[in-house]
Amino acid sequence: MVLEHLFPENWLEKKIRYAFIIAVVYSTLGIIVARLLFGANSGIVSVVFTSLLLLPYLQKLFVKEEKKEEKEKRFSLKELWKDNKVAIKVYMTLFLGIFFTYAFYSFLLPQLGFNTFNIFKEQLFVDPALRGHAFGYGTFLSILSNNWWVLLACFLIALVVGNGAVFFITWNASAWGTLLGYRALTAAWYSGANPYWCLLVIFVITLPHLILEGGAYILAAISGSVISDGIIKKSKEVKAFIQYAAVGVVVFVLFYFTYKIIIGTTSTVTFSLLSIVIITGLIHLIGRLFKSKKHKEVFIYNYNLFIIAIIVFAIGALVETFVLNYSGILNDIYYYSFMFR
Repeated sequence: MVLEHLFPENWLEKKIRYAFIIAVVYSTLGIIVARLLFGANSGIVSVVFTSLLLLPYLQKLFVKEEKKEEKEKRFSLKELWKDNKVAIKVYMTLFLGIFFTYAFYSFLLPQLGFNTFNIFKEQLFVDPALRGHAFGYGTFLSILSNNWWVLLACFLIALVVGNGAVFFITWNASAWGTLLGYRALTAAWYSGANPYWCLLVIFVITLPHLILEGGAYILAAISGSVISDGIIKKSKEVKAFIQYAAVGVVVFVLFYFTYKIIIGTTSTVTFSLLSIVIITGLIHLIGRLFKSKKHKEVFIYNYNLFIIAIIVFAIGALVETFVLNYSGILNDIYYYSFMFR
C-alpha cells in the first residue's frame, strides 16, 4: 500500500512518541476512507484499514524481539521486560493513540452536526444500553469471565496469523474511545453540564483500568506473535505443533460439551475460570514439543509473558469492578448518558 510509506518503518524504534502520531494519522485516515467507501459499516471497516496500515511497522518489531530472546540463557522477569519493552511501549502508545482519536471524533463530530451512529455504529452497539438492554454493574468474576475470551482471542489469532491480533487491539481501543467520548457528550447534553468536564472526568477515572486491560491484550498479542513468527514458522516441528494443537482443541471441545451436559450451560464464571486453567495448561504442554534450545527459550519467555498478561488482565478487572461500584460521579455521568435519547 502507498499509505504505509507515509512514515519510515524505523520511526517507531527511534522515538516511541512517533507511534502516537502514526496511530492518530492512520486512525483518522481509516475513519475517513471507511466512511467514503463503506458508509453502512464504516465503524468496523475503519478498524480494518487502521490495522492494515499498522502491520508493516509491527512486523519489523517482532522479528527483533524474537532474536533477542534466542540469546537469553535463562528466564528472568528483568530480561523479559528488557527484551520486550520496546514492543510493549510501541503497542501501548499505538493503543492510546487510537483510543484518543476515536474518543475525539465521537465527542466532536456530533457537535458539528454529524450522526455518530452512522459513523461508529459497530463501536457504539458494543454498549448493551444502546442495544436496548438494561445496564448492570459487573462483578469482578463476571468482568474477568467476559474479558478472558478477548484476551485468549488476541493470543490465538497472533499465534495463528502472526500480527493479526492488532485488529483485536485496534477494535478494543476504537470501541472504548468511541463509547467514552459519546457517553461524555450525551451525559452533558442531558444534564446540562459542561461536556469537556464530563470527558475529563471519564478519562481520569477509567484510564487506569483501560490501560491495564489494554496492556494485557497487548502482552498476549506480543506473546502469540513472537511464538508464531519466531518459532512455528521456522521450526521443523511445525507439523507436530499442528497435531498437538489439534489434540488440544479436541480436549477443550470435550471439556466444553461435558460441562454443558452436566451444568446445562457454559455461560458461567466457573466455566471461564476452568477454561483459563485448562488452556494455559494445554499451551504449556504444546511447548514441550520443540527440540531446538533456542526455540525452547523463545517459547518459555513468551509463555511466561502470556501468564503475566492474564495476571495484568485480572488486576485490570479488579480495578474496573472497584470503579464501577464505588465511583459515584462516573455512575452519574453514565446514568445521564443512558437517559439521553
